[in-house]
Amino acid sequence: MALIIVETTAEQPLTSEFLLDAHERVMPCLTVRNAIWRYSLLASDRQRMICTFDAPDAESVRESYRQGGVMFSRIWSGTLMKPDGFAPQQNPALLKVMEATYPPLDEDDWRAVNIKTLHCYAESGIEWIQSYISWKGTKVIYELNAPDLESVRQVQAKLGIPWERVWSAAVLKD
Repeated sequence: MALIIVETTAEQPLTSEFLLDAHERVMPCLTVRNAIWRYSLLASDRQRMICTFDAPDAESVRESYRQGGVMFSRIWSGTLMKPDGFAPQQNPALLKVMEATYPPLDEDDWRAVNIKTLHCYAESGIEWIQSYISWKGTKVIYELNAPDLESVRQVQAKLGIPWERVWSAAVLKD
């Protein structure tokens, strides 16, 4: 099974009714294709959502979304990277998501970036939970426990590490 990431960006907030309807339409299609929904991250403004799946491949999830008539912005395969030696848990009150695109990096490069970042995060009261990295090593989605969005932005600026979006998230699970 592969780790599949589905990104959705909407012009209008995603309502609870919309999310329930989309879930009911796509789940049977995913089941037929042996894909399992892990959980989703919904932005506090409800205009951005990241869904994670275990599936045979990205195309299986893409076909499921299309057959179910559920919108998405991008679907890609990724790998999960977590901090070495400890396992922080998502804290619903502090959960932030940071998205970035970088030049291609291999796993060793990612580890070096994460080591560099962890110290500055700790100084700012930020805890790295985990990251999803595209198979090309260019797209990354970080899950962080952070006191606020600005503290994440400040650490990234201090380290000179670019980012595209930082947002507060709620976890959606069955």
